[in-house]
Amino acid sequence: MVNDMPKPFAAQDSGTPRIIFIEQLAALIGKRVTTIRTCATNAKYQHLIPAPFKLPHSRRLCWHEADVLRWIESTRPAEPPPRKRPRGRPTKVEQLARERWAQTSAARTSENGGDQ
Repeated sequence: MVNDMPKPFAAQDSGTPRIIFIEQLAALIGKRVTTIRTCATNAKYQHLIPAPFKLPHSRRLCWHEADVLRWIESTRPAEPPPRKRPRGRPTKVEQLARERWAQTSAARTSENGGDQ
């Protein structure tokens, strides 16, 4: 079976950047081809993908591989998101633990002289 994905275009001997097409971008960022095409053509969603360009005399969307990798690094979160607090009232165990912590921290501050 022949691989349907076209190879990235780049000049072999010069320092020109590698150009990737929509199929390779979909594999890199984990979105479907139709989603990427929608994001590229609709101004409302253009912030969701790296900026595309078109080669002269072509209708295909293209990206420079270095730009895509830079975009992936810039959108990666620096740290994991904070743990979400569960909805509803805290359990009795959580309430008692919070009270004990408040009492021990108040006792520590009074032992250390409180306001200094």
